[in-house]
Amino acid sequence: MRAFHAAFDASALFDLSHWGRLRVGGRDCLRFLHNMTTAAFEGARPGDVIEAVVLTAKARMIDLVTAVVAGEHVGLITSPERRAVLPEWFRRFIFFNDDVRIADVSEQSRLFALVGPRSDEVLSAAFTAELPDAGRSAMGHVAGEPVLVAAGSGLGAPGYRLLVPGGANAGAVWDGLLEAGVGRGLVVGEEGVWEQLRVWYGRPAADREITEEYNPLEAGLWHAIRFDKGCYIGQEVVARLDTYRKIKQHLMRVELERSVPPGNEVMVAGEPVGQLTSVAQTPLGTFGLAYIHREAAQPGVEVLVRAEDTAVAGRLEDPRFVRRERPPELP
Repeated sequence: MRAFHAAFDASALFDLSHWGRLRVGGRDCLRFLHNMTTAAFEGARPGDVIEAVVLTAKARMIDLVTAVVAGEHVGLITSPERRAVLPEWFRRFIFFNDDVRIADVSEQSRLFALVGPRSDEVLSAAFTAELPDAGRSAMGHVAGEPVLVAAGSGLGAPGYRLLVPGGANAGAVWDGLLEAGVGRGLVVGEEGVWEQLRVWYGRPAADREITEEYNPLEAGLWHAIRFDKGCYIGQEVVARLDTYRKIKQHLMRVELERSVPPGNEVMVAGEPVGQLTSVAQTPLGTFGLAYIHREAAQPGVEVLVRAEDTAVAGRLEDPRFVRRERPPELP
C-alpha cells in the first residue's frame, strides 16, 4: 500500500527485469523498425526514446514497445509475454540483403523503474549525468556503475526507466537509488503494486488489452502512431480506421463495486457493451479495464459487469495513459 501511494505522492522503485530487452543492430536497423512499427525511426537521433506498436497486417496488436536509440543499434523494451515472440516475428521480415541483427539481451541486463513526482529528486541525487528530457535518454553512473536512464516510467506517470548493462553491479545501482531516496519518500514496490498502478493509469498489457483481437486506435495508443510516415505493416488498416472514423470500441477504466474476474461482459441498460480485460484491487478501490462500444464509452456511464449468476456495479472513467479521440496536435 505504501508503494502505491508513493507513486502518486513521492517515488516508488520497481525491478522490471522480467520484461524483455531486445537489441536490434545493423546498418539498416532504423529503416527496418520504421517499416515494422507504427512509429517514425528514420531520422531518429542517438538518445531518442520512442514508443511504438508492432502490428499484424490486419492492424491487430502484437506488442507496445519502448525503443532507446543508440549509435549503432536500438534497444527495445518489450512486454514480458512478448520477449520470445517479437524476435521470431521480426526475423520473418528480414531479407537476404538487409543488414539487421536481433538479439535477446534480457539476461545480460537489468531494468528498474522509478515512478512518481519526486523521481527527479531521487535520481538527481544518485545519477552522475544530467537527467534526460521527455523523449530522451542519457548515459551516466549510479554508485559508480554505468546506467542508461530513459525518461518516462512506462505507465504515463512521472518517472524514469533505468537499464543496467551486463557486467555492471546491478545490486550496487539498486542500493544507490535506495540511499538517494532516504528522506525523499522512496518506497520499494512489488510486482503486484505495479499491476495496480498499470490498471489505474490504463496502460494496456500483453494478453490482456494487447492481443490480436484489438487494434491500437481502440486501445487509445495515439501517441505511439505517426500518421505522416510511409508504409508499415498494418498501416493501411490504421489509416482507414482513422480517416473514416471506424473505431468501434474504446479502452476505458471501470471503477467497480467489488472485484470480478476479467473476461466478463460489461452491460449498460441490460445490453452488452463490452468486455472486462483486467481487474486490480488497489488502495483506492477496485478498478478494471474494459473495451467498451463507442456509443457507451463515456466517463460517468453506469455499468453492470456479469459475474456468474450476479452482477457487479461499476462506472466508466477515462484512463490517463490512453485517449478515446485523436489528439488535435497529430497531423
